[in-house]
Amino acid sequence: MNSVRIRRKLESETLHLPELKPLIGKNVEIIVQEEQKSTILAGTGDWEAAARAAQELRDTGYDFDACRQQREHDLKHANDHLP
Repeated sequence: MNSVRIRRKLESETLHLPELKPLIGKNVEIIVQEEQKSTILAGTGDWEAAARAAQELRDTGYDFDACRQQREHDLKHANDHLP
């Protein structure tokens, strides 16, 4: 199954989506969802939103260092249980 993700601001009810050209003539499912305002998109440079998200994690007690150390331990011992 081919997937195409298109992110655009809708300016009209008439859409021109050249990204879908390879799918012309095929049965497809089209789903349109409004993006959440707090979503951080790659390349947007919304560093304030990233800082707010990190602070929200800190406020919940999320321990970045403990998670990093656990990930390193898991990777180091990933094959220990294999014969």
